[in-house]
Amino acid sequence: MGSTVLLDIISSSIISGLLLLSALRMNEQARVNTFDSQSSLTVQQNLTSIIQNVEYDFRKIGYCSNPNLQPINSMYIVRGDTSDVTFVADMSDNGTLDTVRWYLGTTAIPGTANPNVRMLYRRVNSGRPFASNLGVTQFKLKYFNSLGQVVPTPFSAPSTAKLIEMTLRVEPVAAYGGTYGDTTKNFSVWRQTRLISRNLNAR
Repeated sequence: MGSTVLLDIISSSIISGLLLLSALRMNEQARVNTFDSQSSLTVQQNLTSIIQNVEYDFRKIGYCSNPNLQPINSMYIVRGDTSDVTFVADMSDNGTLDTVRWYLGTTAIPGTANPNVRMLYRRVNSGRPFASNLGVTQFKLKYFNSLGQVVPTPFSAPSTAKLIEMTLRVEPVAAYGGTYGDTTKNFSVWRQTRLISRNLNAR
């Protein structure tokens, strides 16, 4: 009788341990799912914010409210590279041309867990660059002429660039468990083939 009771106690302990382990695993998975869901939402929000700002600026390339000061065809884009572009536009709609530069940083951001994230910069004229840490890991630019042919980079003041293909990739600045580079979740890629001002096609 004593051995039977002992076996029952041992069996109960084992079952209880298994149930506890199962509960802990479910709780851990729930935390992972919650973190992933929040991370995915943040990535989508960051991507939307960046797109809105980039589209606003790029649609003004070559624009000036004063027709007499509109840049000539060879001067609306000052410089262009794969992740760096400088152009002129009347950003304040006051008849004065501004020089605007968008570019991606080349070094990892101190204090950011994701080593792939880079600062995305926007600079107007000689002012201090505005930097955003929104999880951008790719800011890729490709330029085309009116015939759809690729314009080689880097270049300065081209008169042939009419279209810009931009690819943005946003990842979480921190991932659960410190795993990065996973292309199956928690990142967003946005590509816009004709992200360009209509002012360029009017030249």
